[in-house]
Amino acid sequence: MNNESHKITVALREEFGNNASRRLRRAGSIPAVVYGRGKEARALSVNADEWKVFSAHGVQLVTLVNGGKEIPALVREVQYNHLKNYVVHIDFQEVDLNAEIVSSVPVHAHGESYGAAHGGLLEQDLFEIEVVCRPADLPEAIRVDVTKLNIGDSLTIADVVFPEGVRSDLPAETLVFHCVMQREEAEPAAPAEGAAAAEPEAINEKKTEARAAEKESKKENK
Repeated sequence: MNNESHKITVALREEFGNNASRRLRRAGSIPAVVYGRGKEARALSVNADEWKVFSAHGVQLVTLVNGGKEIPALVREVQYNHLKNYVVHIDFQEVDLNAEIVSSVPVHAHGESYGAAHGGLLEQDLFEIEVVCRPADLPEAIRVDVTKLNIGDSLTIADVVFPEGVRSDLPAETLVFHCVMQREEAEPAAPAEGAAAAEPEAINEKKTEARAAEKESKKENK
């Protein structure tokens, strides 16, 4: 569970557009926006080196610090330029620390399933779970114990143990993991007995027939 306060310094942006964003990134900052319910979006900039430290720890809840003002916010979207390996833009969502939020968090399997250890295959049906909780209780991930999962068994939302203060409103029967028997690859069918030997014979027979037909044709044309 992520109860630690992660503060990151931001500055208000007054210049907009692609050229302004490029200048900002060249200066070592990342363009960002913070949205708030019933509030106008505010354009910000974030120090790129400071953000690199935050992102390495998978932080979701941050406190944006602008002078003497602090804004609790969730990291909603981070846009990357994967070719040049830098962050293009960050979207934050301002939150009320005393009100519940709905957010999706990744699902990770914990341990090796019994079935997978005995010739089966563990398959994951749900890679993110939508949870409901207060922002300070938002987990970085949901870890599901799959060690007892045998071949033919499955785990649903009803089987997931959520951290204190966290729940999911997804249907209880929603599949999260299941274990199946691995499929054996079918071996190529062996040729029928005598088929390999018969094939050259058939070819030779056709060649003989073709030569005989050619001779008959020559006789008729004489």
